[in-house]
This record gives sequence, C-alpha cells and structure tokens, in this order.
Amino acid sequence: MKNKIHLTESELISFIKNVINEEQDDEILISPNEYIDLLRKVYFQAQAIPRLPRFRGKKLVVDGNLDLTSFRNQEQLTELGNIKVNGSVNISYTNIKSLDNVEILGHRSYWSTPYESVMRERKQRKKYNEQEVRRENNEWSLDDTDEEGKKAHAAFEYAVQEGNLKELTDEEKEELQDLKTRLTYLEQQMEVEEDEERYDELSNEFDEVQEEIDDLERDAVDVYDLYPTGTHYDMTAFESLSTGEEYAVGTEYEADRALSDYFEEHVDNPTQYFDKNFLSYYVDEEEVKDYFRDTVEEWIRESPEDYGVEKGLSDDQEEEIWLLEMEKWVYENEGVRAPISEPTREDGDVFDFMDIEDNRFQYKNEGRGWVLYKDGQIVSPHQIYDDEDTDEHQEARNERISDIEYEIEEIKDNPDGEPDEDSIEQEIENYLERIDDDAVGFLDEMGMDYENFLDKDRMKDDLVRDADYGELNGYDGQYDEIKINGTYYIVMRIN
Repeated sequence: MKNKIHLTESELISFIKNVINEEQDDEILISPNEYIDLLRKVYFQAQAIPRLPRFRGKKLVVDGNLDLTSFRNQEQLTELGNIKVNGSVNISYTNIKSLDNVEILGHRSYWSTPYESVMRERKQRKKYNEQEVRRENNEWSLDDTDEEGKKAHAAFEYAVQEGNLKELTDEEKEELQDLKTRLTYLEQQMEVEEDEERYDELSNEFDEVQEEIDDLERDAVDVYDLYPTGTHYDMTAFESLSTGEEYAVGTEYEADRALSDYFEEHVDNPTQYFDKNFLSYYVDEEEVKDYFRDTVEEWIRESPEDYGVEKGLSDDQEEEIWLLEMEKWVYENEGVRAPISEPTREDGDVFDFMDIEDNRFQYKNEGRGWVLYKDGQIVSPHQIYDDEDTDEHQEARNERISDIEYEIEEIKDNPDGEPDEDSIEQEIENYLERIDDDAVGFLDEMGMDYENFLDKDRMKDDLVRDADYGELNGYDGQYDEIKINGTYYIVMRIN
C-alpha cells in the first residue's frame, strides 16, 4: 500500500504557489509592441527570437492582440515561431506561410497571405476526402440513397446537361476503378519492398497509373464531385470540387419557400427594390387612417370652423333658451299675461317670474306635471286674474310668443360654446373616409414615404405568385426541373 501524504492547509497553499511559480517560470510574457521590436532586431526571422539568451528554454507569450498587417512588404517574415498569443492575431497581407506553431487564444485573421492559400487547400482536401469516403461507401447510389443523394444527382445531371461538367462513361468508370485498385496494390507493394531497383520500378509504375487517373478525372467527374455546402435560401447547395461552380437544388415546396425568403428582404426594405409607382398599389388605407387619426382629430379640434364643425350652445345660452321656453309655455298653457319680468331658474328647475301686474309666480314640476303658484298659492290654469281676459291680452301673449321663438332661433343659430362633440367625431370620420378614398394622394400631399403604410403580406404573396424560380439565381436567372427517382427538383447554377 502506498504511503499517504498529509498536508496542512498552509503547506497545501504553499505547494500550489510553488507549482504556479514553476509554470510561470517556464513562460516569459511580453507585450505585442515588445514582440514587434524583437522582430525588427532579428530582421524578421521570427524563429530566431526564442533562441535569444533571455528566452532560451522559456515559452514566449505575447500578452495582448498582435497586429502585423503593417509588415506586408517584409518578405523575410514567413512565420512567427513557436509562441503563444493571449489575444487575437492579424497577419493579413503579410508573407506568413503558417500559424501552425502559434497558440492563439483569440481570433485569427490571415487575408491575402500564403497561409490563406494553405488553409484553403486544406479545406479543399478535407472536402475531397469526405467525398472519397462517400464514393467508397456508395452513399449516393440511386438504388439506395437519401434526399441529399438524390439532390446531388439532380445537380450533377443539370451541370452535365449545361455542359459545365463532363460525366465519365461506363467504360471510363470501370477503367478508373481498375486503375485505383492497381494504385492501391502498388502502394502496398512499395511499403514492403526492400530491393531498391524493384522499388524504383514500382514507383515509376505508381506515377504512371496516377497520371492516367489524373487524366481521366481531369476531364470527367462523377456525382461525388459535388460537395454539399449548406443551403441557398431553403434549397440545398452543392459546390463542384473540380470547377468551383455552385448549384442549388430543392423540391418545388422548398423552392417556393426559398422564393418567400428571397422576397422577405425586398418587402423589409421596399424602397431599395421598388419605385413609388409599384409601392402605391400596396398602400394600406387602414394603416394610413390609423396613423393619422390622432393628427386629424388635433387639426379639427384646433380649428373646427375650418372643417365646418358647428359650435355647441354655451351654458348661458342653454339657460337662456330654457327661460324663454318656460316663458312661452306659461303663456300658452297657463294664461299668464305678457310680458313677464325677472325670469329666473331656481333650484329644482323652478321657474320664478313676475307678470305685467307685478304678481310673483313660481312654476314647479311636481312629478305629475307643472303646477303654477301665485304668491305661494296654487292657481288653476287660465283662472289667474279676477277680470275677464280680453283679446288685447291674448294678442300681447301671441306677439311675445312670436318674439320668443325668434330669439330662440337666433341663439341656436349663433352658438358660442364649445364645438359639438358629435359634430367633431363625425367630421373626423368624414376626413378619414376621404383619406380612404385616396390614401396615396394624401401621403403625397403630406410628403411622406409609402414604406410605413404598406400591406407587406399582400405584396410578398403577389411577388412570390408572379415570380419564377430564376429569381433565386443571381448568376444567369436560369433553372430547370430534373426528375430523380420520381421526384422533380428545381436546379440552378448560382455562381
């Protein structure tokens, strides 16, 4: 049994600090500017920096972002050596060929460098290897393949049909397979051959066979030349590894969805794609009315007279009309002699007045009707006076009634109160209806763009309905329908 080591807390902390210090002792931190100065001192032979006396046996760590884009003309700067960078590295436009020995914690940028070509070739080789595995496993055999395989065949058939790719004949395919089998055999023999002369013979034959394979594959390819790269809208995208051409393939349903996605950008930014005349067909009148409703109301309330909105009666006018109507009522229904004086409205809607003979009356509504009081005593209608009521009194009443009717009409014809609320609401609706009749003209009059008032759903539906699938093809606008295993696919070249 191994002996256990028991450490106190302080001993454990001390041990951890020693380990950290030892690790730190193996690294030397410098700033990005210090590293650039060192590059200049070694004439941009970066691999020489770790061999300097101060770094011998230590790990060089650049603590921060390292930007070397200013050294685009330094041909000697081809690598950075075995270093670590605690940040991002930007070597764009330099002559650096590799970052393989550089540990980078952040982002790396290497536009327009030899290293970019290396990385591109590596990615391309990875694609070739993936396709070779598919080929060896016969994954895209039309006798038994998935949706991706059928789409690859549709794209390949289209590319061959358009003359962009050349397909191997059945004889060439058989010949190619024989050559590859022979190449594998030669490679295995070379690995175990010890006789130098015989090895050279095998090597020469290997090169000849490889050249024959290259000649066949250079001029013709099979479906595995098409590498799936992702999507083009809702369609599947493929890249030809031999030509770099790209193709998009989808069912009719996927192509329709792709068109919908394609036009989404158009309807989201309509003024970038369509003129005002086109957009005018999709102005939504209800949107315009809703947007301007509050503005229209503000206009009308600020200047109601400009919009034909009549003012309402003021409280004083309403009171005056009530008094006049009550005066007329007592003439017509109670036989009071005209003219009355000091008409007032008391609490409880009591009409208080004096007649021409200075009698004080109160006219009250007591629930079952109006009751007339004279000097506090109820009097019956037309039995107010002791003497007989003459034609002269009736004529005076009639003249006063006529004057009252005229005065009421004058008051109603000249209101000086707030605008009538019903009239305002009606005029707002009338104005909005005029907008509804010509929303485009109204927006033009207001100097406003159409963009915020468009029925974008209707616009997109019309665009998708009226478009063909060629809209998805920014290369030449062409497409075709290819039938694979009973399914029609929309296919197009997109670059």
